[in-house]
Amino acid sequence: MRMAELAKNIRELKSILYGNSESELVSEACAHLTQEFFRENTLRLLIVFLPQLNLEARKDATKIVANLQRQQVNSRLNASDYLEKNTDLLDILIAGYANTDMALHYGVMLRECIRHQTVARYVLESPNVKKLFDYIQPPYFDISADAAATFKVKHDWQRY
Repeated sequence: MRMAELAKNIRELKSILYGNSESELVSEACAHLTQEFFRENTLRLLIVFLPQLNLEARKDATKIVANLQRQQVNSRLNASDYLEKNTDLLDILIAGYANTDMALHYGVMLRECIRHQTVARYVLESPNVKKLFDYIQPPYFDISADAAATFKVKHDWQRY
């Protein structure tokens, strides 16, 4: 019962950030939700507890985390500041490739996070970057393709 309620709440959060067929996107609500996600460490909870969610809630949580990377509040990307102070979350996202059920969800999140220059720098300088090369190797085509896509994120990697 509680997991169903949690999944419903996650779906509602996604509809605030993306809108839905019944309501328009409200930028003030997006800004407020973005601030609360980072202030209350909700982003951390979604990433850490993603494996405990059902598939639909995982999909919604993945979209929420990805969307929050692009949300600006007062012309600032709060996600970049938050991740710079919580780099352990990036290590969790990279390690997520080892779990075949979670790899694609964590891969989407990681690709969105590394669009921030400071986050990309951390990942490239981290010992965990070597793990990404391991994940590109077979036996799982979908995971290796996803890990390879992470390296293809539109960045000028040489700047870092």
